[in-house]
Amino acid sequence: MKRKLVRQGSSTLMVSLPSKWIKSNSLDKGSEVEIEEKDNQIMISGKPKADTKKEITIHLTEDNRHDIKNILTHLYRRGFDRIMIKNIDDNQQSIIRSTTNSLLLGFEIVDMTKDFCIIENISEPSQEKYEVMIRRIFLIIKESHRILDEDLAAGKYDKWQEMEEQRKQQDKHIFFCRRIIGKENRPLDWELLTFLMHIEHRYYYAYRYAMENRLKIENIAPLLKILLDTFELFYESYFQKDIKKIHQINKSRDEMYFKRFFSSIEKSAGKRSVMIAQLAEIYRLIQIGTSPILGLSLDNVLHQ
Repeated sequence: MKRKLVRQGSSTLMVSLPSKWIKSNSLDKGSEVEIEEKDNQIMISGKPKADTKKEITIHLTEDNRHDIKNILTHLYRRGFDRIMIKNIDDNQQSIIRSTTNSLLLGFEIVDMTKDFCIIENISEPSQEKYEVMIRRIFLIIKESHRILDEDLAAGKYDKWQEMEEQRKQQDKHIFFCRRIIGKENRPLDWELLTFLMHIEHRYYYAYRYAMENRLKIENIAPLLKILLDTFELFYESYFQKDIKKIHQINKSRDEMYFKRFFSSIEKSAGKRSVMIAQLAEIYRLIQIGTSPILGLSLDNVLHQ
């Protein structure tokens, strides 16, 4: 749709808005709209009514009651503000409390009986919070790497509770970010968040495997350093929108992945080889996770 600019006064240009859009957003003379500037674009949105909330009611059955945690996180990411769950029992109440407290940032249980529960948004996510949250997501992964590195070398795994908390915080932040971008068309951001979640989960499971088997692995520091150096490039490529750092990761892929990690697996045996394979998988996730960052960086360059 094209519209011509009309001069109003000596220095102001104006453009008319489509009547169909005005009616669908219940706008009239004097109504307020939201205007957002992004590069060479201006986005105009009708200001939502203060009492407008996206609501849904879920009836639990024998088929879906075991999926209550996944149902809640999907509804959260899809932008619902008020969720009523009916036909619950004591077990579902416990799962709902745990999921809300640990994963649904900004939501609280506002009513619960033996038959139903209502969860409601009390703190709406914003784009400003997105940038803070995603930086925190990257830093959680760095901290998980540090914990794994130190405990593998020492053979002592007394930070298990800390690793569990790291994963819970990561999931909570990622669900929060997905809720924000779920209201917009941002597939590359969604894809990046997916890779970041998988990277953190892989660190968590690597630590768990090492702890359960009481591993003390010597001479693994060079591989861990490769992971840390690669993730630093990954981190910088996103926040600096630096395509050169992405190329640097991809250029060294075959050398690091096939020669360094695979060669170490071939020379190892038993549980040591399992651990190195998990580190190799972390490297692979970081490397292929550069794809959405590359797309986002290119978008930034094209809009300059």
